[in-house]
Amino acid sequence: MSASKVMNHPVLVGAGQITHREKIVGDSVSAVDLAVRAIDACIQDTGRPEIRGRIDTLSVVNMMTEFRESPLPGICARAGISPAFREETSMGGNNPQLLVNRAADRIMAGECRVALLAGAEALYRDRKVWQFMNFEKLFARMRDDDGILGDVRYGESHHEILHGADRASHIYPLFENALRQALGMSLAEHRAYMTAYFLDMAAVAAGNPLAWFNRGKQMDDITEPTAGNPLFNFPYTKFMNPVLAVNQAAAVLVTDTETARSLGIPREKWVYLHGGAEAADKWYISERLCYHASPLIRFTVEASLEAAGLTMADIDFLDLYSCFPCATIIAAREIGLDIHDLPPLTITGGLSYFGGAGNNYTMHAIAHAVERLRRHPEETGLVTGVGYFLTKYAVGIYSGREPAKAWRRPRRNPVQERLDALEPPPFCLKPDGPATVETYTVLHDRPDGVPWPVIVARLDSGERCLATAPRGSGLAGRMEEEEFIGYRGVVTPGDGGPNLFQ
Repeated sequence: MSASKVMNHPVLVGAGQITHREKIVGDSVSAVDLAVRAIDACIQDTGRPEIRGRIDTLSVVNMMTEFRESPLPGICARAGISPAFREETSMGGNNPQLLVNRAADRIMAGECRVALLAGAEALYRDRKVWQFMNFEKLFARMRDDDGILGDVRYGESHHEILHGADRASHIYPLFENALRQALGMSLAEHRAYMTAYFLDMAAVAAGNPLAWFNRGKQMDDITEPTAGNPLFNFPYTKFMNPVLAVNQAAAVLVTDTETARSLGIPREKWVYLHGGAEAADKWYISERLCYHASPLIRFTVEASLEAAGLTMADIDFLDLYSCFPCATIIAAREIGLDIHDLPPLTITGGLSYFGGAGNNYTMHAIAHAVERLRRHPEETGLVTGVGYFLTKYAVGIYSGREPAKAWRRPRRNPVQERLDALEPPPFCLKPDGPATVETYTVLHDRPDGVPWPVIVARLDSGERCLATAPRGSGLAGRMEEEEFIGYRGVVTPGDGGPNLFQ
């Protein structure tokens, strides 16, 4: 190739974000309303309003409150766009970064020229959030729509649901406790570590006008159970969970440098995508290799850095997906960071302070990266997104500097091939015999208010199994006062109910 040849690259040329702080009464404001406002802000951000008529692709991150019908027609009509290609994703916080990577692939393959990516949630309501979401109907709608991008399975198996491992706030504590034990921390040391983690997140959110909690509240007791901050699911208190009840939206525009130049979008608006990758781990948590590490994260970050021709030493800032501390710290370990001397792990304040706008948090992180790199184009940032329970992962590497090589990714996914080749421990549905606890949690948010232990154990054969403890056994209280990983007991199969450990 001639030295004078100008390479074409995927670039982000617009970013828009909305944080709507008014409590929504009934359906007075919808997620679609907020998405359209973010899209308008994104288009205005390019400095070229005529780009609205050039948008040929619309990709929308799944909106949990829009379970009745696809949000695509409403967004197109109200945003005044008519893209030939339109898609909505399945569930998962990995999807914003996946959509950026996918848009770059399609743009560089000549399949589209200007891609608009958007997402939103309207969850700060006059009544409880869950009254405005219906996951059963949402998944049914997605399964009936062949145009949905991504896997539309539930993230949990029937057997996992039977044992209480049936949602993020019940499953991430299993990872958190396993990580604590792998780090060699006592319960008290781990609680102090998590307190420092949340204070660091709060410090980043402080003063950020888009962050939901941005007044710098220290919350030194965030990890200590109190009447106002009760123990939720061990080791988490209520305030240690991501903040879902927010009204937030974000959108970005992706094109290529040739199109950006032809549209007259100023060069200082361009942010380059240098590398990216995405993949999925073993789908159900009962099939994972372990609970304190993630080859999924390691492999996707390695592939993204390799594609960009960079190493972690070249990365100036991070936004590691932060639904729960373990998700972020496991990622930090996998990319080689010293967890006792960490750099800032977020540029927004994370899901517990910036806000967890459903599946769309990472679109906000990407928009923040765009704004930062316009101010500091010499920097390079790494942004990640997580779907379900460290199940799906997506990575993007961004900079204001032009890449040294063209964007090119193989059609086959080598990361996925590496993950699929890994062999998890065999799993036993009806265990019977001596077993050792691999990880555990105690749930405090069950409808009857009775603490419910969720136990992952290994039989002496090496097989993994799930169990709970018999009511009245006293194990639940002990699990929160002493290290229970490595505890020996006996598992018996459930008779139409969960397996029992005692």
